[in-house]
Amino acid sequence: MIGSRQAVNLFSSILDVTISAPDLHRSPPITLRQIRERQPWLLVGAGALAILLGVLAAFDEGRLLVWDRPITDAVVQLRSPSVDRVALWASRLGSTPVVLAAGAAGVALAARRCRSVALVMLAVVAARPPFEWLVKEIVARPRPSGARLVPGIGFSYPAGHVLAAAATWGFVPAIAGLYINRRWVWWALTGMACGVILLVAWCRVWLGVHWASDAVGGLAIGFVALSAAEAAIDRQHRPARPLKPPDL
Repeated sequence: MIGSRQAVNLFSSILDVTISAPDLHRSPPITLRQIRERQPWLLVGAGALAILLGVLAAFDEGRLLVWDRPITDAVVQLRSPSVDRVALWASRLGSTPVVLAAGAAGVALAARRCRSVALVMLAVVAARPPFEWLVKEIVARPRPSGARLVPGIGFSYPAGHVLAAAATWGFVPAIAGLYINRRWVWWALTGMACGVILLVAWCRVWLGVHWASDAVGGLAIGFVALSAAEAAIDRQHRPARPLKPPDL
């Protein structure tokens, strides 16, 4: 068994094998900012969607979200032992022990190359649990009942596993850019990170512990949070403005 520090050093040394070329840290193949520039409505739409779903979920225990019950009933009918096992495995990728370990490793890896990425990731990972608790308490929507494959604690909106996955795995592209300089490797890691977040959102509905609206709201909040995190990192990377020489 090796400690977390040794694991971080081993992982970073493996990543260092890639030979330098393009700077995928400051110039990644694609960023959320570039996506928003192409689709300027996305950020406002994601924020509005998260708020709207939260308001509807808070009213009369979410009865205005009329599609949630039919989706949950359909999921229950589609369940099978093999898919259930996949969902149970996927759910662990957003569980507290996994995201805390992954978050600590991510911050440590980032700190070796870029303090800005490390500090922003640490802030997002640390802020996620109290933010999640506060929103859940405000909305206070009950979870689905009667067809859960795993226990669920607390209120339903937004899906906490989805927020945790976004706050952790959503930083994979930024960390990969610090070590990787081959675009196809960066794309592969970024694709896997996005896949993990979507997989966690799907599995929480499949397991019967969240409504579909909870998962969608979690994805929308995650997009807004990661956009803000990216903007904060970009701001730290901007060169300082030179001091204006005094008038003579």
